Amino acid sequence: MDDDARRRRLGWETAIGGLLLLLGVAVLLGQAFHLELGRVGWPFFVIVPGLGLLGLGLAAAGRSGEVLASVGGVVTMAGLVLLVQNATDRFDTWAYAWTLVVLVGAGIGRWLVGMVRGRGDLAASGGWLIAAGLVAFLAFAVFFEVVIGIGGRRSGAASRYALAALLILAGLALLGRRLLAARRP
Repeated sequence: MDDDARRRRLGWETAIGGLLLLLGVAVLLGQAFHLELGRVGWPFFVIVPGLGLLGLGLAAAGRSGEVLASVGGVVTMAGLVLLVQNATDRFDTWAYAWTLVVLVGAGIGRWLVGMVRGRGDLAASGGWLIAAGLVAFLAFAVFFEVVIGIGGRRSGAASRYALAALLILAGLALLGRRLLAARRP
């Protein structure tokens, strides 16, 4: 068996071993805390395959590994968002939580591949996706929660300042982008 095939085999074994370990910990926690995993833990049926794809992406070589890691990041983040929404019964947050899934999830996958492979370009682009996703998440969260009151928690004082906060965030994002672009050679 050549080195490349051995490395792929070890990558698969690592990914599957990690998945089994996570699944075992989830079952153990469910047993220890007497949780009905089907009721509270169903998002793990999304998280675990996402972590598997992420692991396969880190183990695979070339462009296919980058794509698998990005998809794995998106699926894993979707599961984490579902886990939080299920725990808080706030599924209405999908109005803005999609930014975490699409941008931050993909960014985490790209960033991890860049870090593992020593590719600064991938790590940097992943970092930018993560930052853009977090900024969008915060901006949309303020808009939907404070201005619109999507969760039924609209407060008078907070909504008065929401437009100003959104304008300030937008201005900071544009200025930050401009300053970073000016620093590049």
